[in-house]
Amino acid sequence: MKTEKMLQDTLKSGFDFYKKQFVALIIGTFVAAICMIFIITIPPLIYGLFYMAIKAVRGQTVQITDVFSGFNYIVRSYVLFIVAAILTVIGFVFLVIPGIALLILFQYAIVVSITEDLGGIGSLQRSVELARKNLGFAIVFWIFMAVVNAIGSAVTVGCLVTFPYTAIATVIAVKKLGGKVD
Repeated sequence: MKTEKMLQDTLKSGFDFYKKQFVALIIGTFVAAICMIFIITIPPLIYGLFYMAIKAVRGQTVQITDVFSGFNYIVRSYVLFIVAAILTVIGFVFLVIPGIALLILFQYAIVVSITEDLGGIGSLQRSVELARKNLGFAIVFWIFMAVVNAIGSAVTVGCLVTFPYTAIATVIAVKKLGGKVD
């Protein structure tokens, strides 16, 4: 029951924060998507989208240009993405389940990296710690976020709407699990 209540609270709070600043979040996601054509910019731009989500949860005004704030974390964004990708690919090679387990355990890493000022590897370790703290919630939350993003991706521009929402929900999840979001 704790997992169900925590999930409901996270999703509802996420939507409440999303509604307040959805225009800037959607346009920021659109700008990031355009800039991701240059593959080299993907990690810092994803960091920028999560930076926008963190600002929204903190009650700060989100600006479209905040998406470029991820470039302040360029080295750690690449370290995090490369290490997580290598480990996850290795996990998928070993019968898929370990890869999925790593995706679940690493889902909080970007938020932790920004809010707790941790490097790439440290934020992956902290994400694992937070996920293991309430593993049932982490699994259900990951499944729900994957479904929401899959539905958004099924529609041409749907991910512009769903990704900012799931980023905000992830920030709230980190906060509920004891991360230092505020």
